[in-house]
Amino acid sequence: MGISVANMVLLSVIYVATLVTLTASYDFSDPVFNEYLQTELKELGDLVAEDKIGTIRVQRNADHSQNQDVADDYFKCKHRNLKSCCGKLNIMKNYGEKGKPYGKECYEKVMNDFKSIQNSSAPSDDDDGMMDMFSCEKIKLVKMKHICVHECIGKKTKIINEDGSLSPDGIRQYAKENMFTEDWSKELGGKAVEKCLSQNYNHMVKMEDMEGKCNPTSVQFQYCLWREIETNCPESKMDTKPKCIRLRERLRKLNSSGM
Repeated sequence: MGISVANMVLLSVIYVATLVTLTASYDFSDPVFNEYLQTELKELGDLVAEDKIGTIRVQRNADHSQNQDVADDYFKCKHRNLKSCCGKLNIMKNYGEKGKPYGKECYEKVMNDFKSIQNSSAPSDDDDGMMDMFSCEKIKLVKMKHICVHECIGKKTKIINEDGSLSPDGIRQYAKENMFTEDWSKELGGKAVEKCLSQNYNHMVKMEDMEGKCNPTSVQFQYCLWREIETNCPESKMDTKPKCIRLRERLRKLNSSGM
């Protein structure tokens, strides 16, 4: 029996919808999430610098106390974290690592690995410009740093396997113990984790002139999780500031368009 044109069109639509549902990746095109990632990386850099200042403090004598006080005042400032539009606490802050001990180690390792290929024309990690930090071709290096740092942290916390792929059991346990700990967030988090675990992600990316590869799956999964949380936040926990309303509207449009 032949298939009618209408049925063929319907099957095509179902096939495409299935691909959209099962395939997910992140290309650094979302300025809000980019800012989230950049803030996160900068915080790790500040923590590493703070450790170094602490080491210098022990080594310095009293003659340098005035300069040291200036450094102390800087690090007494609270690290800037983007607030979530869902709930009072930033659920995503603890993604991958609560407390940051591995984050500092991975940050130093990745930054040292990249020193040999640092592009002097690219903006530094400390650039505080208002531009979207991931929109320019010249800063592929910055994207790679994020990918490699997140992969490193994920492996150490057992949410990422040694090949860079997701560890479903590790992620479920980590999310339950460190992220979705409030009663209202448990159902939201559980559904978000399962949906994002069901996606297919792009795997290896390689920087020219750099030995080895880094797997972007951890960053891609994090983006999926962030979108699910912000989009499906319970109404009673929604931040009603204009920027949050705009964010939810934009994310819902992206979801409805299959992006």
